[in-house]
Amino acid sequence: MPSVHSAKASPHGLFLRTAIDHPQLLFIFATTVIFLFAWIVWLPSKKPRLLPNTPFAGLAGGSRSLTEARNQFRTHAAEMLIEGYKRASGQTDGGFYYVPGPDHDRLMIPTKYLNELKNAPDDKADFLGSFSEMFEGEYTTIGKRWNLHPRVVKQQLNPSLPVVLPPVEEEIEIAAARVFPPCDDWTPVPVVSTVTQIIAQASGRMIGGVRLSRNLEWLETSLSFTHDAWLAAQRLKQYPFWARPVVQWVIPEMKALRHRIAIAQKFIKPILTEREQLSDTKEKPVDLIQMLYDGARGADRDNNFLAYTALVVSFAAIHTSASVPAHLIFDLCARPEYIQPLRKELEEELATDGHFTKASFAKLVKMDSFMKESQRFNPLVFMTFGRVICDNHALHDGVVIPAGTIIGVPSHAIANDPKFCKDPEKFDGFRWIPPDEKDADAQAPPSFVTTNPHNLAWGYGKHACSGRFFASFEIKMVMAYILLNYDFKFEEGRKERPANVAFELQNAPDPSVHVLFKRRSV
Repeated sequence: MPSVHSAKASPHGLFLRTAIDHPQLLFIFATTVIFLFAWIVWLPSKKPRLLPNTPFAGLAGGSRSLTEARNQFRTHAAEMLIEGYKRASGQTDGGFYYVPGPDHDRLMIPTKYLNELKNAPDDKADFLGSFSEMFEGEYTTIGKRWNLHPRVVKQQLNPSLPVVLPPVEEEIEIAAARVFPPCDDWTPVPVVSTVTQIIAQASGRMIGGVRLSRNLEWLETSLSFTHDAWLAAQRLKQYPFWARPVVQWVIPEMKALRHRIAIAQKFIKPILTEREQLSDTKEKPVDLIQMLYDGARGADRDNNFLAYTALVVSFAAIHTSASVPAHLIFDLCARPEYIQPLRKELEEELATDGHFTKASFAKLVKMDSFMKESQRFNPLVFMTFGRVICDNHALHDGVVIPAGTIIGVPSHAIANDPKFCKDPEKFDGFRWIPPDEKDADAQAPPSFVTTNPHNLAWGYGKHACSGRFFASFEIKMVMAYILLNYDFKFEEGRKERPANVAFELQNAPDPSVHVLFKRRSV
């Protein structure tokens, strides 16, 4: 019988020799194999049961397989959501339908169930679970342990907006002077990157004052974190579930993401250390870092976590707010007849107070209406009210949603339903202007930040976007600066508004498009 040592010439013999000499390696290898085998066997059993007799959208009348429809979701999610919604709308208050996706099939729910689900506890209908699923939060951290900042924004930032907004407005002017070229004559400007940089700097002022907003490395980190998180999520989705715990450590997008978090901690932790010395004083800075520090409890009172949370807020602010001004500029270039009425409204409001305030922004009804109409055509996402149903959930009429189901509402389809929006295919920038106060019978239309079962762009219920009020004011300030200081138009040869770039449920303005800007002589 050959000895163990005689087997060393072969790969099998080398492995056996190594395993005998290093039994801990054999244990690691065996454990890994068992884990992967168990994961592969266990994974199919975790797929949630389907709601009986519920159709799937995207099958093209049976000519497309479910696998093909799941692949179509990557680039045609909006069309699939609208198709399913139209088919289901013949039922009372709409009907249930599934939208197939590469990782998960999502169950679209009729709006008649929203009021009973909107405030469901998170251990019944998990909001962060749905958000984490969209961004692969198990690895990117997007959506993981995101409980502190929504509470702080709602309870502390929103009531402090009258104090927070003036410095932000100042920062927008400083940022615009930094990123815009001179524009003494018509000059092509990359709209998306330009307004994104302005939003990042303005949001940095709100988060941590000038120490963040004027720090170019922080701005680059906050912008890159947003970009890298999205790229990392999409790269992870290219791998099967069982491989993601391993590949997260080798793909460059995840390495870049971890680097951004480390950079954020480098900048935020010294600020937090200084704020600890202010804990007993009355003169505290009115910014989000101080609010997070004051609002943190228990395990959240950790400087690494607070630094990460500040970066997360920057991610949310940029992701939510940066695309809207670009959409608005594209819409105004395609419909220049709206520019002068919006500019006149701004000038009249400035003539009254000399500067913008929280109260004066509420009077910009034409701007608010145009923003809402642009949002209706160009939503940030095509589906909102995402939740993961944790246990079998019985609705009021006896329908039981199976555990593990990801639910949502086709908000984009609803916003373009003629039952709720007359002539939805027509862009009417002033359709949402409130009626004359003398008309007591007229019902006030929804505003840019309104949430109700027919206006779901910001979500609904306790998890509706708590930062939408700051976002609305910030967008209005950016647009006010641009409208009052620049003329703008499409480059020669372009007449139509550029198409958006959509991937799965997300929708963004085309970052490659340039618009001609020329500084106004005021």
